[in-house]
Parts: sequence; structure tokens; C-alpha cells
Amino acid sequence: MNVQKFRWSRVYESSEEELTALLQARNIKATRIAAEASSEQPQPATKRDTTIWCAEGSLVVHTSSTSTSLQPGDAVRIGADTGYDLNAGISGYVCYVSS
Repeated sequence: MNVQKFRWSRVYESSEEELTALLQARNIKATRIAAEASSEQPQPATKRDTTIWCAEGSLVVHTSSTSTSLQPGDAVRIGADTGYDLNAGISGYVCYVSS
């Protein structure tokens, strides 16, 4: 598994409050990250799988092998030892990152 996209929400109009409640209910420790519109943030590879949970806005996660678009309610799991870039959409994003 290098990159695996999935939905954390069953509804289209999900919210940050819904995501934080889900993470808390599943006892998942995650860090909130946010970016302004059209910004790019390179991320180093880590020794553990990383999951990015999109709460607001939009972004594209680029790895050396794929590009994955995320909207609110989407998440992507990135395999260990895989570097990636986060490119914010036109309204920026709010995400949570867990590993």
C-alpha cells in the first residue's frame, strides 16, 4: 500500500466538528494543520503510515507515484517511507494528520 483514499464521512457536507468527534471516538491522536489557498507544503517521509483527514476546503496529495484529490469527508492513508506534498485548493484547507 502506497496511497489509499477513503471516506471518513457518509455525508457530503461534513464538518470539522464531525471529524474531531470521530477521531476522539476512535481514540485517534491527530494534529490539526491548515493552509492558505494555492499553497504547497512538502512533507518528509516517516517510518509509520500517515493518514490525512480533510475537514474543510480541498487539497491534492502528491507522491512520486500518484496524485489524490481530497474534499471534506475524504481521507488518504500514505504508506511508511513515502514522501508527499500537500497542495491547497482555491480556498485552502483544514486537515488532521495521524500516524
